[in-house]
Amino acid sequence: MSRKKSYPVRIPRVACGIRAQETRSGVNRVWWARKWMEILESMGLSGRLGRGKSYALSGQVTEFVIRASRVEATVVGTRPDPYTITIDFRVPDPESRERIIAAIKAEPMYIARLLVDDLPQEIEDFFANEGYTLFPGGKIAPHVYDMTTKCSCPDYANPCKHTTAALIILGEEIARRPMTLLECRGITMKDLGYGD
Repeated sequence: MSRKKSYPVRIPRVACGIRAQETRSGVNRVWWARKWMEILESMGLSGRLGRGKSYALSGQVTEFVIRASRVEATVVGTRPDPYTITIDFRVPDPESRERIIAAIKAEPMYIARLLVDDLPQEIEDFFANEGYTLFPGGKIAPHVYDMTTKCSCPDYANPCKHTTAALIILGEEIARRPMTLLECRGITMKDLGYGD
């Protein structure tokens, strides 16, 4: 009887990477952080979610930048060169965007809560009323996705473990500062009348 030889996965350790914190403790105190993780878990990632969490926990994400509706990240994998990841969010059309902004501005308490890093659940309804989702919502129509991801790795799966690591880091940023979720949808504090 021959035995299959197993080899441990060797992930190069990165000294200066971004390490996930909430994922480590398993504490997602706020509803929007829990919802983010539920969405990731519902994406059918199977083992990629576990490997992505391992990458995020061990600091394999070395660069992470949010530029409006695009997130760019660099993740160190098992190969010598790091992988580049992009995550693009669908933003509301200009008219819908203006109506969402007007609905948020109509209730000053919503802005006050966003300023202290609290996310009113009603904001989800404002997006839904316009036919959009605040959280990633999957396929909208044939060939139209609410969130698209790309990684330079050779893995055919999308999202791959590297992208999943970046999504976990993004989820932690959203947990700390929920306004990030609106910024990914093209709405900033400046649009709401605050900031530069």
